[in-house]
Amino acid sequence: MFGGNFGGPGRLNRVDLSTSTSTSSYDLLSSVRAERQAREERKRQDQSAQVIQRVWRGFAARKRCRDEVLARLEAGKFDGLERRGRALVGVARLGVAWEEESGKRMAVLLETWTREAGEVNQATGMKRFVQPVLGSSDWGTILGLLSIRVLQLVAHDPKTTQATALLDFLEKVLDPKNWAGVAPAKGITKRDLVEALALGAWIELLVGAMESLAAASLPKQKHPTLQPITRLLTAPFSIVTPSPDSPFISPMIHTLLAVPSLPSILPLPSLTHLSTHLPLFNLLLPFAASHTEVLSSGRLRDEVGRSHLLANLATFGITGNMLARYGATGASTWVRVIGAVLRQVDQGWGRWAEGFVDEDQEDVRMVDDRSDDEDDQSPGAATLGTSVVPTTSRPRRQVRPALPKNLGAKLLLIASPSHLATLSTFLTSPTSKAPTSLLVDFAQFALALLNAFRGSPKWEGILDGLLEGPRGRALGRRLWREGVRGRWRNSGDKSGWDSFFNNPSTPTLLFMTHLYNHYLLLTPDDEFFSASNPLSLDEVQELAGIWKDLAFWGYMNGVAAVGSSSGMGTEEERNLFTRGVTRVAERNARRQFTPEDFWVMSNQMDLQGFVEAAVFEDAELSLPDAEDEDSEMMNPGDLPRYARTRQRWTKRQMAYISPRLGLLNNLPMAVPFQTRLQVFRQFVETDRRRLGLERYSTRRRYRHQATIHRTSLAEDGFRQLNGLGPALKGTIEISFIDKWGQEESGIDGGGLFKEFLTNLSKEAFDTNRGLWLSTDQNELYPNPHSYATEAHQLSWYGFIGRVLGKALYEGILVDVSFAGFFLAKWLGRQSYLDDLNSLDNELYKGLIILKNYAKPEELALNFTVTEEEFGLAKSIDLVPGGSEIGVTAENRHEYIQLVCKYKLDKQIAQQSRAFFNGLSDIIDPKWLRMFDQHELQQLIGGEETLIDIDDLRAHAVVSGFPNDNTIRLFWKVVKGFNQEQRRALLRFVTSCSRPPLLGFEYLNPNFGIRFGGGDDTRLPSASSCANLLKLPGYNDEYTLRSKLLQAITSGAGFDLS
Repeated sequence: MFGGNFGGPGRLNRVDLSTSTSTSSYDLLSSVRAERQAREERKRQDQSAQVIQRVWRGFAARKRCRDEVLARLEAGKFDGLERRGRALVGVARLGVAWEEESGKRMAVLLETWTREAGEVNQATGMKRFVQPVLGSSDWGTILGLLSIRVLQLVAHDPKTTQATALLDFLEKVLDPKNWAGVAPAKGITKRDLVEALALGAWIELLVGAMESLAAASLPKQKHPTLQPITRLLTAPFSIVTPSPDSPFISPMIHTLLAVPSLPSILPLPSLTHLSTHLPLFNLLLPFAASHTEVLSSGRLRDEVGRSHLLANLATFGITGNMLARYGATGASTWVRVIGAVLRQVDQGWGRWAEGFVDEDQEDVRMVDDRSDDEDDQSPGAATLGTSVVPTTSRPRRQVRPALPKNLGAKLLLIASPSHLATLSTFLTSPTSKAPTSLLVDFAQFALALLNAFRGSPKWEGILDGLLEGPRGRALGRRLWREGVRGRWRNSGDKSGWDSFFNNPSTPTLLFMTHLYNHYLLLTPDDEFFSASNPLSLDEVQELAGIWKDLAFWGYMNGVAAVGSSSGMGTEEERNLFTRGVTRVAERNARRQFTPEDFWVMSNQMDLQGFVEAAVFEDAELSLPDAEDEDSEMMNPGDLPRYARTRQRWTKRQMAYISPRLGLLNNLPMAVPFQTRLQVFRQFVETDRRRLGLERYSTRRRYRHQATIHRTSLAEDGFRQLNGLGPALKGTIEISFIDKWGQEESGIDGGGLFKEFLTNLSKEAFDTNRGLWLSTDQNELYPNPHSYATEAHQLSWYGFIGRVLGKALYEGILVDVSFAGFFLAKWLGRQSYLDDLNSLDNELYKGLIILKNYAKPEELALNFTVTEEEFGLAKSIDLVPGGSEIGVTAENRHEYIQLVCKYKLDKQIAQQSRAFFNGLSDIIDPKWLRMFDQHELQQLIGGEETLIDIDDLRAHAVVSGFPNDNTIRLFWKVVKGFNQEQRRALLRFVTSCSRPPLLGFEYLNPNFGIRFGGGDDTRLPSASSCANLLKLPGYNDEYTLRSKLLQAITSGAGFDLS
């Protein structure tokens, strides 16, 4: 029966009419995208194939056309010189490679054409190449194009004999005599010719040929073809008057003048021609000065090319004396161009020019003029865990190939004293009539020169050369009076710093600052205060005021990053002004010439708020980790963690972290001395609280006992206290043993320690012990003898440093005076020639004679010093090979500074380092940097002033007397004491013979006088721990005087009380 299955027996086929699919939309999109990319790729391939085919067809067509024209030229099908010349230009435009067969054929045709063109037309008397000018307006361009092809053929191989003939033809083309018969109206043809030459790279082709010939020349026999090539360089200027818009100017600057050792590769006639005909000062330098982009193009894109340019300019301008001949006008463009090039060289370029290649090689001869304000290198300074604070690590110098000696010598001419003298003479000579604009140009040049030679021994020599003699003084005066004075606000206005680089007088101020800073470094006080100073003292004061204002706002407002467009000064400028302020302030401290409080900027700050903020910021920097608070003094032999952290911050880093701490550490004189003393004491008190060292603390681990024999006070103190290290900050309880071996009575409440400290100071600083020597002014400094560098003696220096730090920490005055140059080392500052006067007066006088001697070579000195130990004299080189280096007029300032550095720094380096390490265990170095040397001495031992009895009486506390008779007699007696007796009284009561800083109002506790009983046979006694005098009730003046003098001069101990 029919079952409805038309497909026959078997399984039914299932039909799905839905739109669903197993392929996802993502796969579909990917498939479509791939197909589109494939179509685009096929289209690009088709287009590329079409381009290739089109290029090939064009090349083939040009080749056929070129070969056809060459064949016709060879067959003589073109009649006349002009037609053949135009045909040759056509062939050249179709492309010719001199190495190929077509190029060789072209060369033969060009040589033939030049021979014919150089002949004279008998009918006109003209050269044949000039003849077409009369009938063709475009012949100048055609002739120029032919000349370029001829020159290309020469440049391809300038050593051939054919090259000489071709160059001879080119000289004929550019010989003005051959154009004499051309009417003036045809002058346009000559301009067309010159323009065609310029567009065809005329200068570049000639330079290439010149370098090929120079490479093929023997050392003492220059290739003869160099002479016509050199003449052709300037030949276009002979037929067309040169102008500033001449297209030859740029390639002459960035290609010709960048040829390595250009004057050296030329024969003498060629060099003479180039010196005479090259418009160096008339066109090239003025163009480069007004179009500085040319100094970064062509061969001047890299440092090597710029160096060759500078060397060639130095040869022509300095050695060739061209600079001197062109006067102030030429000097203006000269310094602008040289300065612009120097600003483009990289760091370390000056050292490279001097022959230093190794990036890590340090030249020990360099005396750094900036060392008095650079950061002291603490062990952790370069390992700070923050990227915000700059480290003191020295940037790595660029590694450069060694320079040929002759090139380096030429580059150093730019920094030579004779060159600088020539330039500064233009500025200072009345006959030169140099405009003020030259002053700014010269300042910018000098700054670029100093920056290029930064880190080089030549850096000092540049400033020496500029300061030399009357010319140097005149330069300083003109810089100040015409470039600086009246152009800067001197009223504490911060806008001067915020818009520093927007002031047009910025270059002259910076140059003046460099120059006068160097003058201050080299000049002794007697000369500074004499008429030989370029500036009057009033002018020095005004200049220092400008520096002070700018430096102050540099710390309070911060600095801009190098290259910033904000206009604000950078760290470098701030440091420069800080250095100037510091040096003038040091002069003023030795012999005051400024008004009181001249340096103080108190009107620019809230002093109380300043103190609180500075203490807070110091506490934040010194804050230890919580886990270390109870353990940081448990190991007294080690520097605690908080101290290690604190000492990582250098002066430079302080200026970044905290404006106030930066100001206190770098420009402390801007803050009143009293305020800085308050900050110092607050620093100490904050440190005490953090360590749990409050005055009446009972925490035993911060209290230490020592038993001291009076007969061996220093040795006992060293043995029992030296090992405490930083733990010496805690309470030290002293028990004295008298000379009979008995313990003296009394409980140390601080007075015994003060007495111990006073007596220890006498012994420790006794010059008979061998650790210290004294100057003629009885000021101490470490013994430079090798004995003092032994390990045991260095331990003593460290102990003495800690003891003195303890005195400063406790506010105890110590009766000792240190030499100024030694105190300067505490502050990380540089010692000067004047400091040597106190150490070795005879050597100082000798160096002053050398400084002013007309011909120091006659003194036959070398870079050595002679030292004598144990009766044996030995010579020590100040620099490697110093015995072979004579002292000359050029290097005498370097010699003087090296002698000073050796005597004042190097000889006592180990001793000083040990002393400072001990001192810094107790006192943070940045606390001391808030003071200058004179103030630091006051901080240690009080004021070096006369003792004012009226001031003492006004602030004394009197108690217990039944009437005022004894007190009245006391004041009458001490009023009659001489200064020595007054100091003895003060030492008896307070343990120090000097009055406290800022007067007796600040003695803590106040000077006290208490009734000591009615027995007038007893001597007065004292409790130095309380600054208390116990005075019996004497009833007559004689008894009081005799008993008081007996007591204060007896030297008795605590038992007297």
